[in-house]
Amino acid sequence: MAAYDKGFARHPERFQRGRSWAKTIVFLVLALAALVSLAYTLVNFATLQSNAADTTGTVRFVAGQRIGLVLSPVFLVLVAAALVFAAVRWGRTWSVTPTGTRLRKRHWRGLSGGRALFDDLSARFRTGDPSAFTPLPAAPSHADVDVEFWTADADRVGFATLVLHEGKNGKDLIYSEPFVFSGPSYDALSAALATGLDERAAPPTAAGPAPAVPPAL
Repeated sequence: MAAYDKGFARHPERFQRGRSWAKTIVFLVLALAALVSLAYTLVNFATLQSNAADTTGTVRFVAGQRIGLVLSPVFLVLVAAALVFAAVRWGRTWSVTPTGTRLRKRHWRGLSGGRALFDDLSARFRTGDPSAFTPLPAAPSHADVDVEFWTADADRVGFATLVLHEGKNGKDLIYSEPFVFSGPSYDALSAALATGLDERAAPPTAAGPAPAVPPAL
């Protein structure tokens, strides 16, 4: 599940979640393929077992063939169940409520810095200028701030979102507002996402005064 799913759900007037039948069907077709393989294995188990018994090669290879055959029905059942679960849970996508344009998650990164980093990035995202927050720091081994970027390309709009993990084991979640990038800011964000946000992005090219940019991270 995306880190910001619950955050989007707080704004039904702006974001809605619906079934993506394309993704759902792909998962279900893969689940069906696993079940077909299971049926074939069970129907032909005796023959497959005889073939495995006649296998020659190293001890490790022969043992792997025989043990793999015994475990394959259980494995295929688990795979099919996992794919059905994926179809139910991940076969849904977010879209922009007013237009119905599908949102694409373009980037996720976990960062470490707690409340101070959460507030600092919030200020930078509000500028609408990707050069204010790029390059993003490298992901640490322990993260307490989730950063996500989404775009609705047909609408020429993007969103940056933050989740702060606080409390015991980081289970208390604090969601930022969805920070909007539209027009020239969207173009600058798309260009920055194309490079992975690991180098300084160019500012939006628009007439008028440049936005106030906080000092570099």
